[in-house]
Amino acid sequence: MQANMTFSTERLVAATLDRVMPGIQSEITTMFTEPVSRYLPPSCQQLHTAEAVDHWLDEMEKTGAVLRLVLQNQPVGYLFVFPEPNQCYRVGYVLAEACWGKGLATEAMQGLITYLRNNDQGASFIAGVEADNKGSVNVLVKLGFSFGYTEQDVDYYQL
Repeated sequence: MQANMTFSTERLVAATLDRVMPGIQSEITTMFTEPVSRYLPPSCQQLHTAEAVDHWLDEMEKTGAVLRLVLQNQPVGYLFVFPEPNQCYRVGYVLAEACWGKGLATEAMQGLITYLRNNDQGASFIAGVEADNKGSVNVLVKLGFSFGYTEQDVDYYQL
């Protein structure tokens, strides 16, 4: 994974998360509310303390990268990128509840896909989502993903 990933879309700026940024643990605990984390893996549902956030970030960094999303100098979410074999990336996102329904998830994910394709020609993508998470399923379909398979109650979409 590249050490520093940065890209911009029409409204958003995405950059590799800076773990030493003052207040980052508090920002993450505030962002990961119950509605936001409801459909995420269990490791993302218990981010209530700075220590839990640090442990989670340690685990995330072992296999991939976390990018911080900013809209008008305000944090609005995070993107996740995990390299898989054969020029494939497992991707995902979290968006602050106040930002739902404004097209930001689609915009952020399209920016990420474009960025990764520009740096890895021929790359493919996979994203896991719980079937009940209709908003995220809609985002993936808008981006051109199609259903691939189900594993352990998670539907995987491919692009």
